[in-house]
Amino acid sequence: MSAPRWYWAFLVVNVALGAFSQLLPLYAYFLGASAGEVGLLAAVGSATNIVASLFWGKLADRTPRRRPLVLLGFWGIAACYALLAFLSRRGALFPLNAAATFLWMAAGTAATLLVLHAFPHERWEREIGRFNAFGGVGWTAGLILGALWTTALARLVGEGWGLRSLALMLALVAGFAGFLAFRSLPEPRAVRRTSFLDWTSGIGTFVVERLRYGPTYLLEALSPRQILRFLQGRTAFGPELVLCYYGELLSFVGFALVFAPFPVFLRQRLGWPNEGVFALYVAHHAIGIFAYEWARRAIASWGHRPALAFALLVRVGIFAGFAAVGRGASPWILPLLFALAGVTWSFFQLSTTALVSRLAPAELRGQGLGLYNAVAGLGNVIGAALGGYLADAFGYAAPFLSGAALLFLTLPIFLVESRPAP
Repeated sequence: MSAPRWYWAFLVVNVALGAFSQLLPLYAYFLGASAGEVGLLAAVGSATNIVASLFWGKLADRTPRRRPLVLLGFWGIAACYALLAFLSRRGALFPLNAAATFLWMAAGTAATLLVLHAFPHERWEREIGRFNAFGGVGWTAGLILGALWTTALARLVGEGWGLRSLALMLALVAGFAGFLAFRSLPEPRAVRRTSFLDWTSGIGTFVVERLRYGPTYLLEALSPRQILRFLQGRTAFGPELVLCYYGELLSFVGFALVFAPFPVFLRQRLGWPNEGVFALYVAHHAIGIFAYEWARRAIASWGHRPALAFALLVRVGIFAGFAAVGRGASPWILPLLFALAGVTWSFFQLSTTALVSRLAPAELRGQGLGLYNAVAGLGNVIGAALGGYLADAFGYAAPFLSGAALLFLTLPIFLVESRPAP
């Protein structure tokens, strides 16, 4: 069965996202940022991701229209990437990253819901995996583009303008992806005749309602009684899904401890050039394209939680290997370790996304996925800030080994109930 045409729009936008994922820390390093500042830059994006995920998840449950959310995300990041080319102070990168993250989450939240709406329940794992594989192809292509671009232009115009011109190219790529999405994205039949004015009016009402009553909702949500209820799993999502969020939070803290300072580790500790950093991340994402099918089969055979535990256990060894390289082991093992990290990410992402999609009540699925992204963002905030600090204060082995230890301690959480979700 051929893939929906709109998958290609997400493939193209992932070219821009993949290249930008390394462009931002490398440009910050070019402007003089330390490992701690790069970690803080990642933490700001992740903190924004928390707010954005909850906001767009709530909105996605209020309206069946997905196309406007996707277009806002695609064209929003295009504008942010273009703006990056004109920034010369690293302090300006923080609000830029926050804006790009907030806008992208509009499309990111809608994407999974589009897949779930387009296919029957029994095909969700297969289609989520295929959709993620399309994104992985685009992400890998973006990393290759970044490596080639910085290699060629840095020698002609210098490192600074080589990075800035790449940002302008990525803006064009994201803008073109928005055009493809506009032409190919479906809308539910019941709302196809709804005017853009009606939709924006509804969004305006939602935003005004959030601004007016948001503080009251926030105070209620953060009350000790409500926090205790959530920690006990006494919510509309149920204890099984809350347990999944626990494991996810600790996992993303562990991931960010390692990967937030990693580009600076490659540039500062190992002395790799920008194109070498991009090339290493190509190994990570290229293998991930094929690994989604392996992950789907593993989930079908083992169950969601054992597949998750397998991914975390392998990553424990990978992160320990990173620490060994920092202590003098051959850096040539990094491509192998990064390729294995790509495989484990496919297992982790497909398992967690499928678990949340299946365990969340149908009427709260958008909020469930939004909360999933928010928990991931919270984990990234904690891990990125802590990872940058540990790298600056104690050396790069400290965040790498801390991440490995945390993932090992997280394993029992995912193994509490080792059955596939119904």
